Amino acid sequence: MSQQQKALTQPAMGRRQARWRNAMAAYGFLLPYIGFFMTFQLIPTLAGIGLSFTKWELLEGTREFVGLRNFASLGADSLFWLSFYNSFYFAVLTTLGNFVVSLSAALALRTIRRGQTFFRVLLYAPVVLSISVVGIIWQRVLSNNGLINYYLAWLGIPAISFLGNAKLVIPSLSLTTVWWGFGFPMLIFLSGLYAIPESLYEAARLDGAVGWASFSRITLPLLRPALLLVLVTQFIAHMQVFGQPYILTQGGPGYASYPLILYLYQTAWRYYHMGYAASMAIALAVFMLIVSLLQFRLLGERVEY
Repeated sequence: MSQQQKALTQPAMGRRQARWRNAMAAYGFLLPYIGFFMTFQLIPTLAGIGLSFTKWELLEGTREFVGLRNFASLGADSLFWLSFYNSFYFAVLTTLGNFVVSLSAALALRTIRRGQTFFRVLLYAPVVLSISVVGIIWQRVLSNNGLINYYLAWLGIPAISFLGNAKLVIPSLSLTTVWWGFGFPMLIFLSGLYAIPESLYEAARLDGAVGWASFSRITLPLLRPALLLVLVTQFIAHMQVFGQPYILTQGGPGYASYPLILYLYQTAWRYYHMGYAASMAIALAVFMLIVSLLQFRLLGERVEY
């Protein structure tokens, strides 16, 4: 090899070695996450899928392959469908409530020029509370002798059984959850609002588009990425509701607020039917995946401005 060829080859080899070192450094940073993901996400998920095709009676120590029999049993399980409906009703109600309250709060904060940090912290504060604290607070607010009924009595209105009425219990749990969790989507919407160029609003004002016209034609379309993130994450989270009904109602009255995750938990750890509980988890995961894909399909168009 001539000296000229060596001179041309050495820079190329140096670039390849630099790319290799950069790639190894990147994989080194990714390795801990990959290890945690495989250990605590991928392997348990695959094990759960395999478990859903078995009849595993934990106390008896027996385990046999039953194919799709667990999933066929779900179709005939009225309690499964009732708990599924309760979770879906709660998830839709709470997701929409969070959307309205958090977006309204973000729009209000966007217009505040002084003290915005104080109000942002104040509105976000309930998010840091544990579900146990939230349950105790709202038990005192919604009970028959609670704060709401105390003020209703001043107006001469009979006490309302928010947690004992089958028609009011899920909306009451939804109200509790919206109060508890709207701070996080509020911050997402607030970030999205700050990302919208002010020049668009100035141009709209020159064209006479103010108020609702400005909101519907500029703000809402350009908030689509934030809206998609909020709707997908909130729906997935609220379909897995457990703590609120477990603490406030224990699934009552009757089974009016009995969620699917509570049924799954009791099936697995009270009755030890592990295979049947795993089939519930897989069915719930597939449903949430389908709904999330539909949300991406409807709201996932690319936004450019």
